[in-house]
Amino acid sequence: MNYTKFNKEIVVVTGAGQGIGKEIAKNLHEKYDLLLISKTSNCKKTSEQIKKNVLKSINTNRIIEYLKIDLEKKFTVSKLENKINFEKYEKIHLILCAGVVDQYKDGYKKIINWEKVFNINLFSNINLINSFLKFYGKNKKQNKIIAFSGGGAASSFKAFPIYSASKTALVRTVENYSEILSKKNVSIFAIAPGAVKTKMLKKVEKITKVGTRSEIFDVVKFVNQCLNMNTNIFNGKLIHIKDNISKISKNKSRDYLKLRRTQ
Repeated sequence: MNYTKFNKEIVVVTGAGQGIGKEIAKNLHEKYDLLLISKTSNCKKTSEQIKKNVLKSINTNRIIEYLKIDLEKKFTVSKLENKINFEKYEKIHLILCAGVVDQYKDGYKKIINWEKVFNINLFSNINLINSFLKFYGKNKKQNKIIAFSGGGAASSFKAFPIYSASKTALVRTVENYSEILSKKNVSIFAIAPGAVKTKMLKKVEKITKVGTRSEIFDVVKFVNQCLNMNTNIFNGKLIHIKDNISKISKNKSRDYLKLRRTQ
């Protein structure tokens, strides 16, 4: 494939230090520049791994940057702009993977535990989306915002009530933003990846059963496919990576997909 001197698209990935976010970042097509965000220094390791592959690729101009940010706290876009000149890109995509589950049994009894989970699973995503609104008004080509939700938004989780509530709120936020951003050429939707083998899944499985299992390869493939197509048919929807994409466009209801843990 032929490349121009510099890439015209950039992908910002949160939660890139481990789990799904890390694997997506490592396996995105090389036509995308990357900004990796994580609370830990693991995102630096991820970026270094990707840079090694860049040296072996035909697109040696690819930009790979990382930024350690505590997503529990409010941050400003200026921190991101110090790393990347976003104005030069035709498309800016956000892949929002950062997430946590309830840390303690009966943690729901203390409001501080609700604040921690909601800060990461919901408010950090809202803050990041709002930070990029000034760029989206200028871009004429379709930008993508992909929020990872999962089974927590599909049904209640007795073992992880705060997590479930935060992911449900995230899906509703995506629905609302799809209306707000409809004239800014931004396609925003939520993804249910299924139960993927990660550190978080190991913790969940010790306490409760999980639903449909998925391979990380399938998740990465689905995300790459979404970034490379017109996703207006997904706007405001919660979709599963095993959905038949051709059928989604035939259903006008945003709530067409009723996930079950037994699915």
